Amino acid sequence: MKNINKKVWDYIDSNTEVRKSLARNLINTSALAREIAKAENLQGNIDAIISAIRRYENKEKEVRYKSIYDLLEKSKITTKTKLGSILLKRNDETQRIVARLYSKVKLNRSSTLKILEVTNHIKIDMDEELLEEIKSMFSDSDIEYVQKNLGELVIAYSDDITKIPGVFAALSNELAMNGVSIIDSMICHREHFFMVNEEDLEKVFSVVLNLTKSR
Repeated sequence: MKNINKKVWDYIDSNTEVRKSLARNLINTSALAREIAKAENLQGNIDAIISAIRRYENKEKEVRYKSIYDLLEKSKITTKTKLGSILLKRNDETQRIVARLYSKVKLNRSSTLKILEVTNHIKIDMDEELLEEIKSMFSDSDIEYVQKNLGELVIAYSDDITKIPGVFAALSNELAMNGVSIIDSMICHREHFFMVNEEDLEKVFSVVLNLTKSR
């Protein structure tokens, strides 16, 4: 029974459309059980599969996924290409330069310049056309690596997503299941951005767009 339960839950967790339909009560449990039985070679265990599906549909999980998908349906997506990034060692000198970066670089409303700082490193994401100018401000010994040919997808929500649990995890899991490696990602109030390899941007857009469509 435990093995059946795990197979059923793994099947549901790996299937976006099934999860969305369960969250909104748009799927027939018996039909889903037959589908899982066929896919996982569990014929003759329909009752056990139905029980596992119902255990999966606990109230907390249903409410959480429903609120996330409802939020995504109202969101807007934008993408941008020809981006790059610089990873720096975090020390007094790099922090001093970064603090003056916005006043040193000429930007316009459409420019991209994001600074992410963690314990030991500073990451600067920017338009590729700014890459050499910003790179020249730092010593080679402080630069860990430089990346080009990056793309960005930004999701603008109608509500503050920092107050809704699971949004980051839901999107990250969807991209991971579709073979996408996330280079950088951050949530700020009503916006959520993903930095990926430019060659993956079309796939990322397709995955996220599918999640925003009403069912």
